[in-house]
Amino acid sequence: MMSSAATLLAFQYLTLGLARFSGGEFRARRDLVKAHGELLLSRELLARASRLAERQRISRELHDLLGHDLTAMNLDLEVAGHLTQGKAQEHVRRAQEINRKLLGDVREVVSTLRGDEIIDLRQTMERFCTTITRPTIHLAFPSDLDMDDPLRAQTMLRCAQEIITNSIRHADATNLWLEFTREGDHVALRAHDDGCGTSRVRAGSGLTGMRDRLRELGGSVHFTSQSMHGFQVDIHLPLLEPAP
Repeated sequence: MMSSAATLLAFQYLTLGLARFSGGEFRARRDLVKAHGELLLSRELLARASRLAERQRISRELHDLLGHDLTAMNLDLEVAGHLTQGKAQEHVRRAQEINRKLLGDVREVVSTLRGDEIIDLRQTMERFCTTITRPTIHLAFPSDLDMDDPLRAQTMLRCAQEIITNSIRHADATNLWLEFTREGDHVALRAHDDGCGTSRVRAGSGLTGMRDRLRELGGSVHFTSQSMHGFQVDIHLPLLEPAP
């Protein structure tokens, strides 16, 4: 009798230990997925920041060296134009035209270099989704969606990452659909999974952070769910900063 009780107790401890191990393994997997996503996004943004820093350095040098010299030369040529006559004056005028063209070209190059680089949101999302084994992520992305504002592109990436993390953590979903669309001057993201869902949506820190992040940029998010019918997220974000 004592042997049977001891065996039963040992079995219960083993079951509890396995459950704890399974739960720990799940949390470790979840945290690993999230950390890997953070790494991918951070690497993308760091690479972009490095490119922008180099472009801005070159633009400053062009502006400071060539821009100032060409402007000074243009003033000298104007003075020379008033002091010369005949063929010499014609050569001065031609030099003025060339100088003005060069100055315009330099300003155009400087403006281009200082402009924000388009973030390839689709490519970044595709790379991130390939690291997820469950749920299977079905990504839909239009070819005409380019986001010039790095902050807004980063916000959409963070929101998509939070949706994926939430699906892994809570939904026990087999599939997750992420559909990006462009609606006029807005970008939209509709996400839904085939997980367990919930009869009452409670926004934790992740979903609350998503809402706050979008609200700061004039965007919005709406959560809907039903028990055993999955979880859905609808996001809308202006592509440009709203007028004051």
